Amino acid sequence: MLQTPQKTSKDAPINFWLCFAFLFLAVFIFHGKTVPYSNEFIYLLRLEPNFLPNDWSFSQAANEHWLFNWIFSLPMRVFSLETVGWAGRIAVWSLGLIAFIKLGRRWEIPFWAIAAAVFLWLAFGQAVVNDEWIFGSFEAKTVAYVCLLFALDEFLKRNTITPAVLLGLSFSFHPAVGLWAIPAVGLALLFEKIPAIDFVKIVGITALFSLFGLIPIYAEQTNAAANSFEDWQFIVLYRVPWHLDLFQFSKSGMILLYAMLIFNCVALWKSESFALRFLLKFQIALGAFFLFGFLLRWFELYSFLRFMPMRLFPIFTPLFFIFTAFYFVQRLFSRKHKIIVSLFVVLVVALLNPFGKGYNQIRETVRNRTNAPNDLQKTSRWIAENTPPDSTIIQPPHSREIWYFSERAQVVSFGYPTFNRLSEWRERVADLTGNLRISKGETAKEEIEAAFNKLSAEQINRIKQKYAATHLVSRARYLYPILFETETYKVYQLP
Repeated sequence: MLQTPQKTSKDAPINFWLCFAFLFLAVFIFHGKTVPYSNEFIYLLRLEPNFLPNDWSFSQAANEHWLFNWIFSLPMRVFSLETVGWAGRIAVWSLGLIAFIKLGRRWEIPFWAIAAAVFLWLAFGQAVVNDEWIFGSFEAKTVAYVCLLFALDEFLKRNTITPAVLLGLSFSFHPAVGLWAIPAVGLALLFEKIPAIDFVKIVGITALFSLFGLIPIYAEQTNAAANSFEDWQFIVLYRVPWHLDLFQFSKSGMILLYAMLIFNCVALWKSESFALRFLLKFQIALGAFFLFGFLLRWFELYSFLRFMPMRLFPIFTPLFFIFTAFYFVQRLFSRKHKIIVSLFVVLVVALLNPFGKGYNQIRETVRNRTNAPNDLQKTSRWIAENTPPDSTIIQPPHSREIWYFSERAQVVSFGYPTFNRLSEWRERVADLTGNLRISKGETAKEEIEAAFNKLSAEQINRIKQKYAATHLVSRARYLYPILFETETYKVYQLP
């Protein structure tokens, strides 16, 4: 059934860089939004030295990303947030693509096939479920993924020290990435029966370089463990259900994921290549961790779901599936078998809707770069230019952008849960929404904004007294003096 193609001469370096250039352009078209964007509205502000010392959300260090914050706060002392953000994006995009091209060559497929596979993967959103991604904004997890990808490539060369260092750093930069990558790599190495002395060496070095992240996060996780069942339930069901609530994941997407894994097993289980067998075992381990996450959700162990055992499987398996499809089809003797397998692969990829989702990503990039500032952004910019630096503003809690544009402290943001103080975070959100009971996570922001704009004058006064607020931003009309207004929002001076 299978044939082994003749080895060809090594492709010229120009093919590698043409592949890289095409994919970098694709990443830019899909994700070249202005800086900051999405999570950068919070994570890049964390790099600013002494950013808003009077703001409750920024009043404590974010130890989960301590290494990332410490390293990249250094250039922030010299360069602007936008410059650091773009430099970081270009660096992690470039390194990530180089690593994926190098990994793709392990399937012994041509560069055009690697380019096609990565492009399709980017187009349908990288992950099938869980809303995870590697290419996008610049933050701790993107650096962690770069470390992981190069670690995988080095392990495929049967090296020990360099990949172990990189694997440990993947945890230190972002524990939720390294926490599951490390045991998946360990299991893959055990199944491939590497020498015991090499395995011990890898474990020791990985553990050593994980300490950069493990020590700072210890105190934060100790505090996080004090959060209540209701706190974690709220996070899982209403704040980030697309990341943590497997019961809200697409059922067809999860079925497709395991169909892809089964295909990879059929195609690669008996491969003579150590690299492909290792990467297959790595995927199987990630698939097992995903099922573990499903069990945690089934038994409502919400506090354990914060470790996200389902994080890596939905993002690696789809790309490796397309790599494997190119590899497998070119090794089939029978034309009939080639057609059947090709049709199966095309069907799976079509169900992921790469062209529809890719078009939406491009449209969002164009919209981001061409749209004029919205009213809330205009209001926040006015606040930055016309209020005292130590002001505390009662602002709509649904937006993560306000800190960046207003440069002023606010009571709380629904978009930035402080995991070491979830109870107080929930209390502040409840105060700003009149104790709203959110109906579902997908509409939480809209429900929160509507509830905030319905607060009575008495409720506003209690919030002002409780949090020593000086100004109010709202769509609603109150009797306080209006300092500035747009078509939708007003800035009030609180007495």
